[in-house]
Amino acid sequence: MILTVTPNPCVDKTVFIDALEVGAFMRASRFSCVPGGKGNNVARAVHTMGRATKAFVVVGGHTGAHVVDMIQHDDGVEAVPVWVASPTRTITTVLEESVHRQTAFFEPGSRITSEEEQAIRTAFANAVQGATVVTFNGTVSDKRIQMLYRDLIPIADAAGALTILDTHGPELAHGIDAAPYMVKPNVAEAAELVGYPLDTLEAKHDALAFFHQRGVSLVVLSMGKEGFLVSDGAKRYHVLPPAIEEINPVGSGDCLVAGFAIGLTEKFSLEEMATLGCAMGTANAMTWNIGHFDLQQLPFLGDRVVLRPT
Repeated sequence: MILTVTPNPCVDKTVFIDALEVGAFMRASRFSCVPGGKGNNVARAVHTMGRATKAFVVVGGHTGAHVVDMIQHDDGVEAVPVWVASPTRTITTVLEESVHRQTAFFEPGSRITSEEEQAIRTAFANAVQGATVVTFNGTVSDKRIQMLYRDLIPIADAAGALTILDTHGPELAHGIDAAPYMVKPNVAEAAELVGYPLDTLEAKHDALAFFHQRGVSLVVLSMGKEGFLVSDGAKRYHVLPPAIEEINPVGSGDCLVAGFAIGLTEKFSLEEMATLGCAMGTANAMTWNIGHFDLQQLPFLGDRVVLRPT
C-alpha cells in the first residue's frame, strides 16, 4: 500500500469561460471540482494504475468534508482524515478556453494548533502501518508546523516504509534533515535550497550530489518539458519525455512521483522506474483530469521515453 500525505489539501474548482473581463460578472459554461493537493493527485494516479493506496489528509470544516467525500466517492481512494478546527481552503481556477489561459485564486490553508499538530503525528503513526512507500507532498498549511515532514519521516522509516519528499522551501530544507529515501524538487526549488542557480548541467549535477550527501538515496530533479534528471548515486540519467499535444500539465509531476512510488513498491530497476514515472506524467499532460489518464497510452509512451546517461 502506498500512503500519500497531504497536509494542505483543497477543494480544487475550475470554472470554464470564453475570456476573462476584469470587473465584469462572468458566467461559466461549466465547472469541475476535484480534491486538490499534490498527495491527492499522487493517490489518484496510483489508483488509476490499479495499485492500493490511501490518502492521509489534514482537513477542517464543510470544505474538508467535501474533500474527503470526493477522495472516497469520486476517486475511489480510501481517505485517512485528521480533523482540525480551521476550514480547508478552496482554490478557484478560471480557465479562458479561447486562449487556454489559467488564472488561479488561492485561499489560505487551515491554521493548526499544538494539540492538532500532535494529533496529526499520532494519526500518521497509525496510518503508516502496512505502507510500503509514503509520499510527503506539498507545503504545510501553517508555517508553525514547517518541520512536520522532518518529524514524520522517521516514523515512516521505523514502520519499514520508503519515503518520498516532494515539497519546497522550509519544508524541503527541514525535511531532508530526516534523510528521506527520495526527493523530487524542480530546478527552482532545488536552486533555492542549494543557494546557487542551476543554469548549467554541471550545476544540476552538483545539486544531485548535494542531496546524496544529505543521505538521500534517489534524487529526481524535475525540468518541466525537458524531462528530469534522476540519480541513485551510481547511475545518472537525463530522462526525456515523448512529444505530445499537451492539454493540461498540472499534476504531471505528481503522476511522476506515483510512478516512482509504484516502482519502489514493486522493486523496479532505476531505468524501469524512470520510464514508468515519465510515461505517467506525460499521459497526465494529455488529458484535462489530473491523474485520470488513459492506461492504454502508457506502453506507447513508455517505448518513446529516452534515458540518456549523463
